[in-house]
Amino acid sequence: MDLKSTLTTVSDMIRWGVSRMREAKVDYFDFGDQELFVTARYLTFFALNLPYDYQNPVYLTAKLEEQEILAIRDTFNKRIKERLPTPYITNEYWYGPLSPQTKFYINKDVFVPRSPIVNNFKYFIEDIQWKNNRILDLCTGSGAVGIILALLNPDAQVDLVDICPKALKVAQINVNNHNLEKRVKCIQSNLFENIKNKYDFIISVPPQLSPEEYNNLVAESLHEPTLSLRSGKDGLKHIQHIIEEGPSYLNPNGVLGAEIGPRLPQVVKTLYPHLKLKWFKNEGAIFSLKNN
Repeated sequence: MDLKSTLTTVSDMIRWGVSRMREAKVDYFDFGDQELFVTARYLTFFALNLPYDYQNPVYLTAKLEEQEILAIRDTFNKRIKERLPTPYITNEYWYGPLSPQTKFYINKDVFVPRSPIVNNFKYFIEDIQWKNNRILDLCTGSGAVGIILALLNPDAQVDLVDICPKALKVAQINVNNHNLEKRVKCIQSNLFENIKNKYDFIISVPPQLSPEEYNNLVAESLHEPTLSLRSGKDGLKHIQHIIEEGPSYLNPNGVLGAEIGPRLPQVVKTLYPHLKLKWFKNEGAIFSLKNN
Protein backbone atom coordinates (compact mmCIF):
# COMPACT_ATOMS: atom_id res chain seq x y z
CA MET A 1 0.00 0.00 0.00
CA ASP A 2 1.22 3.48 -0.86
CA LEU A 3 1.06 5.20 2.52
CA LYS A 4 1.63 8.60 0.94
CA SER A 5 -1.56 8.33 -1.11
CA THR A 6 -3.81 7.27 1.77
CA LEU A 7 -2.26 8.84 4.88
CA THR A 8 -1.42 12.51 4.68
CA THR A 9 -1.66 14.06 8.19
CA VAL A 10 -0.27 13.48 11.66
CA SER A 11 -3.74 12.39 12.79
CA ASP A 12 -3.88 9.87 9.94
CA MET A 13 -0.63 8.29 11.08
CA ILE A 14 -1.71 8.09 14.71
CA ARG A 15 -4.93 6.35 13.67
CA TRP A 16 -2.94 4.04 11.36
CA GLY A 17 -0.55 3.19 14.20
CA VAL A 18 -3.39 2.29 16.55
CA SER A 19 -4.92 0.03 13.92
CA ARG A 20 -1.64 -1.72 13.20
CA MET A 21 -0.90 -2.29 16.90
CA ARG A 22 -4.38 -3.68 17.52
CA GLU A 23 -4.05 -5.91 14.47
CA ALA A 24 -0.69 -7.21 15.74
CA LYS A 25 -2.03 -7.58 19.30
CA VAL A 26 0.54 -5.20 20.72
CA ASP A 27 -1.14 -4.72 24.05
CA TYR A 28 1.61 -5.40 26.55
CA PHE A 29 1.70 -2.27 28.66
CA ASP A 30 4.58 -2.93 31.08
CA PHE A 31 7.14 -1.34 28.77
CA GLY A 32 6.11 2.29 28.65
CA ASP A 33 3.00 1.61 26.60
CA GLN A 34 -0.23 3.18 27.76
CA GLU A 35 -3.64 3.14 26.10
CA LEU A 36 -2.90 2.43 22.43
CA PHE A 37 -3.89 5.89 21.21
CA VAL A 38 -1.50 7.50 23.69
CA THR A 39 1.32 5.19 22.63
CA ALA A 40 0.61 5.79 18.93
CA ARG A 41 0.66 9.54 19.47
CA TYR A 42 3.90 9.28 21.45
CA LEU A 43 5.65 7.23 18.76
CA THR A 44 4.36 9.48 15.98
CA PHE A 45 5.54 12.64 17.73
CA PHE A 46 8.88 10.98 18.51
CA ALA A 47 9.41 10.12 14.83
CA LEU A 48 8.63 13.75 13.92
CA ASN A 49 10.95 15.11 16.63
CA LEU A 50 8.05 16.86 18.34
CA PRO A 51 7.61 17.03 22.13
CA TYR A 52 5.27 14.33 23.39
CA ASP A 53 3.16 16.79 25.39
CA TYR A 54 2.70 19.27 22.55
CA GLN A 55 -0.94 20.29 22.65
CA ASN A 56 -1.43 22.47 19.57
CA PRO A 57 -4.23 20.75 17.58
CA VAL A 58 -2.93 22.33 14.39
CA TYR A 59 -0.17 19.74 14.37
CA LEU A 60 -2.67 16.89 14.16
CA THR A 61 -3.98 18.16 10.82
CA ALA A 62 -0.57 19.14 9.43
CA LYS A 63 0.36 17.59 6.08
CA LEU A 64 3.32 15.25 6.19
CA GLU A 65 6.27 15.00 3.84
CA GLU A 66 7.01 11.58 2.37
CA GLN A 67 10.16 11.14 4.46
CA GLU A 68 8.17 11.93 7.60
CA ILE A 69 5.60 9.24 6.77
CA LEU A 70 8.40 6.73 6.22
CA ALA A 71 10.04 7.72 9.53
CA ILE A 72 6.76 7.17 11.38
CA ARG A 73 6.21 3.82 9.66
CA ASP A 74 9.73 2.66 10.55
CA THR A 75 9.19 3.68 14.19
CA PHE A 76 5.96 1.68 14.42
CA ASN A 77 7.62 -1.31 12.76
CA LYS A 78 10.17 -1.43 15.57
CA ARG A 79 7.37 -1.70 18.11
CA ILE A 80 5.11 -4.02 16.07
CA LYS A 81 7.39 -6.28 14.03
CA GLU A 82 10.52 -6.33 16.19
CA ARG A 83 8.50 -6.11 19.44
CA LEU A 84 10.98 -3.60 20.84
CA PRO A 85 9.79 -2.07 24.11
CA THR A 86 8.85 1.56 23.55
CA PRO A 87 11.67 2.94 25.78
CA TYR A 88 14.24 1.12 23.63
CA ILE A 89 12.87 2.95 20.60
CA THR A 90 12.76 6.41 22.15
CA ASN A 91 15.58 6.02 24.72
CA GLU A 92 13.41 7.70 27.34
CA TYR A 93 11.01 6.60 30.03
CA TRP A 94 8.91 8.28 32.71
CA TYR A 95 8.71 6.41 36.00
CA GLY A 96 8.05 6.80 39.68
CA PRO A 97 5.77 8.35 42.29
CA LEU A 98 6.65 11.99 41.68
CA SER A 99 4.31 14.23 39.69
CA PRO A 100 5.17 14.65 36.90
CA GLN A 101 6.95 11.31 36.74
CA THR A 102 10.75 11.32 36.55
CA LYS A 103 12.32 11.06 33.10
CA PHE A 104 15.12 8.54 32.55
CA TYR A 105 17.46 7.65 29.71
CA ILE A 106 17.02 3.98 28.75
CA ASN A 107 18.72 1.69 26.25
CA LYS A 108 19.05 -2.06 25.63
CA ASP A 109 21.79 -2.39 28.24
CA VAL A 110 19.27 -2.06 31.07
CA PHE A 111 16.01 -3.56 32.22
CA VAL A 112 13.03 -1.26 31.64
CA PRO A 113 12.17 -0.01 35.18
CA ARG A 114 8.60 -0.85 36.06
CA SER A 115 8.63 -2.21 39.58
CA PRO A 116 5.80 -0.97 41.85
CA ILE A 117 8.34 -0.81 44.67
CA VAL A 118 8.75 2.94 44.08
CA ASN A 119 5.13 3.48 45.10
CA ASN A 120 5.85 1.96 48.52
CA PHE A 121 8.82 4.08 49.59
CA LYS A 122 6.90 5.82 52.35
CA TYR A 123 6.14 2.47 54.01
CA PHE A 124 9.80 1.50 53.98
CA ILE A 125 11.02 4.86 55.19
CA GLU A 126 8.63 5.12 58.12
CA ASP A 127 10.42 2.13 59.73
CA ILE A 128 13.93 3.58 59.36
CA GLN A 129 15.83 5.30 62.16
CA TRP A 130 18.29 7.28 60.08
CA LYS A 131 21.94 7.20 61.17
CA ASN A 132 24.07 8.39 58.24
CA ASN A 133 21.49 9.05 55.52
CA ARG A 134 23.01 6.44 53.22
CA ILE A 135 20.95 4.44 50.73
CA LEU A 136 22.04 1.48 48.58
CA ASP A 137 20.21 0.57 45.36
CA LEU A 138 21.41 -2.95 44.61
CA CYS A 139 21.06 -4.34 41.05
CA THR A 140 20.36 -0.77 40.00
CA GLY A 141 20.28 -1.11 36.20
CA SER A 142 19.32 2.33 34.91
CA GLY A 143 19.60 3.81 38.41
CA ALA A 144 15.94 4.81 38.38
CA VAL A 145 14.98 3.51 41.84
CA GLY A 146 18.00 5.00 43.62
CA ILE A 147 17.71 8.31 41.78
CA ILE A 148 14.05 8.67 42.77
CA LEU A 149 15.06 8.03 46.38
CA ALA A 150 17.72 10.73 46.08
CA LEU A 151 15.16 13.17 44.72
CA LEU A 152 12.76 12.32 47.56
CA ASN A 153 15.50 12.60 50.22
CA PRO A 154 17.65 15.68 49.53
CA ASP A 155 20.01 14.89 52.43
CA ALA A 156 20.69 11.30 51.41
CA GLN A 157 23.84 9.86 49.87
CA VAL A 158 22.93 7.08 47.43
CA ASP A 159 25.10 4.30 46.01
CA LEU A 160 23.93 2.67 42.77
CA VAL A 161 25.38 -0.83 42.47
CA ASP A 162 25.36 -3.20 39.51
CA ILE A 163 27.60 -5.97 38.20
CA CYS A 164 27.29 -4.74 34.59
CA PRO A 165 29.53 -1.84 33.47
CA LYS A 166 27.22 -1.06 30.54
CA ALA A 167 24.29 -0.67 32.90
CA LEU A 168 26.32 1.63 35.13
CA LYS A 169 27.08 3.86 32.13
CA VAL A 170 23.32 4.30 31.69
CA ALA A 171 22.91 4.92 35.42
CA GLN A 172 25.65 7.57 35.33
CA ILE A 173 23.91 9.35 32.44
CA ASN A 174 20.76 9.50 34.54
CA VAL A 175 22.68 10.73 37.58
CA ASN A 176 24.18 13.51 35.45
CA ASN A 177 20.84 14.37 33.86
CA HIS A 178 19.36 14.96 37.31
CA ASN A 179 22.41 16.89 38.58
CA LEU A 180 22.99 14.42 41.39
CA GLU A 181 26.72 13.83 40.94
CA LYS A 182 27.53 15.14 44.44
CA ARG A 183 25.15 12.75 46.19
CA VAL A 184 24.78 9.68 43.98
CA LYS A 185 27.67 7.34 43.16
CA CYS A 186 27.84 4.39 40.76
CA ILE A 187 29.72 1.30 41.96
CA GLN A 188 30.48 -1.86 40.00
CA SER A 189 30.00 -4.86 42.24
CA ASN A 190 28.63 -8.38 42.19
CA LEU A 191 25.97 -7.77 44.85
CA PHE A 192 27.84 -6.84 48.07
CA GLU A 193 31.28 -7.94 46.90
CA ASN A 194 32.80 -4.43 46.62
CA ILE A 195 30.60 -2.69 49.19
CA LYS A 196 32.39 -1.07 52.13
CA ASN A 197 29.70 1.16 53.67
CA LYS A 198 26.77 0.53 55.97
CA TYR A 199 23.36 1.90 55.07
CA ASP A 200 20.10 3.02 56.58
CA PHE A 201 18.17 1.67 53.62
CA ILE A 202 19.03 -1.03 51.10
CA ILE A 203 16.58 -1.53 48.25
CA SER A 204 16.71 -3.98 45.38
CA VAL A 205 14.74 -5.26 42.42
CA PRO A 206 17.04 -8.17 41.61
CA PRO A 207 16.94 -10.77 38.82
CA GLN A 208 14.31 -13.30 39.84
CA LEU A 209 13.48 -15.69 37.00
CA SER A 210 14.22 -19.37 36.59
CA PRO A 211 15.28 -20.63 33.13
CA GLU A 212 11.75 -21.97 32.58
CA GLU A 213 10.17 -18.63 33.46
CA TYR A 214 12.63 -16.80 31.23
CA ASN A 215 11.77 -19.04 28.28
CA ASN A 216 8.07 -18.19 28.69
CA LEU A 217 8.51 -14.41 28.62
CA VAL A 218 6.69 -12.18 26.17
CA ALA A 219 8.70 -11.15 23.11
CA GLU A 220 9.35 -7.66 24.50
CA SER A 221 11.19 -9.01 27.55
CA LEU A 222 13.57 -11.02 25.40
CA HIS A 223 15.12 -7.72 24.28
CA GLU A 224 16.10 -6.97 27.87
CA PRO A 225 19.49 -8.05 29.24
CA THR A 226 19.42 -11.69 30.37
CA LEU A 227 21.67 -10.66 33.25
CA SER A 228 18.88 -8.50 34.67
CA LEU A 229 16.26 -11.25 34.51
CA ARG A 230 17.63 -14.73 35.24
CA SER A 231 18.75 -15.80 38.69
CA GLY A 232 20.25 -19.27 38.81
CA LYS A 233 18.39 -22.53 38.31
CA ASP A 234 15.38 -21.61 40.45
CA GLY A 235 15.17 -17.80 40.36
CA LEU A 236 16.39 -17.54 43.96
CA LYS A 237 20.14 -17.01 43.61
CA HIS A 238 20.14 -13.23 43.99
CA ILE A 239 17.41 -12.84 46.58
CA GLN A 240 19.01 -15.47 48.84
CA HIS A 241 22.30 -13.56 48.80
CA ILE A 242 20.47 -10.30 49.50
CA ILE A 243 18.47 -11.68 52.43
CA GLU A 244 21.42 -13.52 53.96
CA GLU A 245 24.11 -10.87 53.47
CA GLY A 246 22.12 -7.64 53.43
CA PRO A 247 21.57 -7.17 57.18
CA SER A 248 25.34 -7.04 57.81
CA TYR A 249 25.45 -3.93 55.58
CA LEU A 250 22.66 -2.17 57.48
CA ASN A 251 23.00 0.29 60.32
CA PRO A 252 21.08 -0.55 63.50
CA ASN A 253 17.35 -0.14 62.75
CA GLY A 254 18.12 0.09 59.04
CA VAL A 255 15.73 -1.48 56.53
CA LEU A 256 16.22 -3.87 53.63
CA GLY A 257 13.49 -3.81 50.99
CA ALA A 258 13.10 -5.89 47.83
CA GLU A 259 10.69 -6.98 45.15
CA ILE A 260 10.72 -10.61 44.14
CA GLY A 261 8.82 -12.68 41.58
CA PRO A 262 5.14 -13.39 42.23
CA ARG A 263 5.73 -17.10 42.83
CA LEU A 264 8.57 -16.51 45.33
CA PRO A 265 6.99 -15.08 48.52
CA GLN A 266 5.88 -18.49 49.81
CA VAL A 267 9.25 -19.98 48.90
CA VAL A 268 11.07 -17.22 50.79
CA LYS A 269 8.77 -17.60 53.81
CA THR A 270 9.56 -21.32 53.87
CA LEU A 271 13.31 -20.79 53.55
CA TYR A 272 13.48 -18.08 56.22
CA PRO A 273 10.72 -18.78 58.77
CA HIS A 274 12.80 -17.17 61.55
CA LEU A 275 12.98 -13.76 59.83
CA LYS A 276 10.40 -11.09 60.55
CA LEU A 277 9.70 -10.16 56.96
CA LYS A 278 7.06 -7.48 56.46
CA TRP A 279 5.01 -8.12 53.31
CA PHE A 280 3.07 -5.37 51.59
CA LYS A 281 -0.61 -6.24 51.29
CA ASN A 282 -1.25 -4.60 47.93
CA GLU A 283 2.07 -5.72 46.46
CA GLY A 284 2.42 -9.35 47.51
CA ALA A 285 5.93 -9.77 46.13
CA ILE A 286 7.46 -6.80 48.03
CA PHE A 287 8.89 -7.20 51.51
CA SER A 288 11.02 -5.34 54.05
CA LEU A 289 13.34 -6.58 56.77
CA LYS A 290 14.39 -4.37 59.68
CA ASN A 291 17.83 -4.77 61.25
CA ASN A 292 16.87 -4.71 64.93
